[in-house]
Amino acid sequence: MLYVSSVLLVVLLVVVIIRDVHYRRTCRLPPGPTGLPLLGNLLQLPAQFLHFKLHTWSKQYGPFYTFWVGSQPYAVISSVEVGADVLDRMSAVTSHRPKMIKPREFFFRGTITFWIDRGLLLRGHRRSMHASLNVQSTARFNHMQTDDAAVLTLGLLQHPEKKFHEHIHRFAGSVVLRSIYGGEAIPIVGPDSSKRIEQLTDEAMHATMPQHSVVDTFPVLKPLIERVKWLRKEADDWFEAMKGEAEQLYNAALPVDAWDAPTIVHDVNTNMEKYGVSKREAVFMAVSLFMAGQETSHTSLRVFALAMLHHPDVVRAAQAQLDTVCGERAPTFRDRDRLPYVEALVKETLRWRPAVPLSLPHTASEDFEYRGRVVRKGTVLLDNLWSQTRDPSVYSDPESFDPTRFLDESGRLRPVTPGSHLDQLGFGHGRRICPGKDFAINSLFIACAHMLWAFDFQWPVDEHGKTLMCGVDDMMDNALVITPKPFEVVLKPRFEGLEERLRESMKR
Repeated sequence: MLYVSSVLLVVLLVVVIIRDVHYRRTCRLPPGPTGLPLLGNLLQLPAQFLHFKLHTWSKQYGPFYTFWVGSQPYAVISSVEVGADVLDRMSAVTSHRPKMIKPREFFFRGTITFWIDRGLLLRGHRRSMHASLNVQSTARFNHMQTDDAAVLTLGLLQHPEKKFHEHIHRFAGSVVLRSIYGGEAIPIVGPDSSKRIEQLTDEAMHATMPQHSVVDTFPVLKPLIERVKWLRKEADDWFEAMKGEAEQLYNAALPVDAWDAPTIVHDVNTNMEKYGVSKREAVFMAVSLFMAGQETSHTSLRVFALAMLHHPDVVRAAQAQLDTVCGERAPTFRDRDRLPYVEALVKETLRWRPAVPLSLPHTASEDFEYRGRVVRKGTVLLDNLWSQTRDPSVYSDPESFDPTRFLDESGRLRPVTPGSHLDQLGFGHGRRICPGKDFAINSLFIACAHMLWAFDFQWPVDEHGKTLMCGVDDMMDNALVITPKPFEVVLKPRFEGLEERLRESMKR
């Protein structure tokens, strides 16, 4: 009996393998790297820096190719043209999120906005977010962002003993927190109320990566995990912790921020019925905005500082423009139109090292054909922004940090080609483009402008006079977010009485 069962099991396994191999060869998906039966390319995927591996494969298999994790196909989009075609122009069928069991069902439980499928719920979330964060609406936060940029600069001046990345973290958390929930700036020295949510965000993002989820590789395990509490403990603990943080912040939110601008929570509370959003949904929508905005802004500002340290010529060019426009007073948003080089510098920061190089995955909601290939419903579409921001057909010498690529011969910002967003690729594509992109760019602009106006950037040296540098490729993989390793910056004030100038600017 045991012999017969073993033979039947072997036969069944052979049949499954043959079926699996046959399907991959005949499914008409874009070809890609050869994998193993049943496992697909799982063993070829690195535990970290997946975007590098996918970028390497794109050089061999082209700008649109497929790899497999178990029976799940992943189509990788690696050029600007394919991204615009598939994710922008075909967004009606490429805007779902993957039905990933671990993050969506066990961690998020259908609450986190950027993992909700297209439908009425997502439409309500997006309409509400757009009303608060469109180009015109975000202007109401400019005073607050300018104030926090001044606080950041003051903190860097007064507390050089504090790690640079901690100053940046405070600023990024403060501007996002205040826009959503109101309140005063997170103090320069003292508890940072944003750190707990950041920690929870890191844990959740780790769960979204395909190589980190056994249940998404072998969905047959789902019923077992659903029934066994200790197998779900990590996800259950995460959800309860995030729910507690989100509800506490939402219920303590103020109607306006310290500059009398309506907070996002106030907007949502006022228009819940209009947008079809319940209180529970609004609580998680608000915390979703924080999760999406804080760590990405933090990372982009660290990338900015890394670029400035490696490119003193860029610093000098930006400072020359700031000196001409602002002189010895701190920059404001009123100066923005006359600071195109600083604006281009921000655009180049976002292109050179995108904070989320693989964006968030999309999924085909129905079959579609592209370039003679058929992408089946349920195929995960990976928006490889790392490859796209290095597309040589769009960006010459893409590894160089060069703000002038966004300027014309007269030093003015180049107009963006209609129907594209080549200066904002780091914010994703289509109907899943980041709703807070204008707010984020505003925050980066005013923070970068303040730091460039106030300081010269230098590497630290050790007691032996050796320069302590961080390489441009010395990065850390925090799941979806890729950030520079911690490094220190020596900031030399450019003006006498800088502290007084900053305090004066905070009174305006």
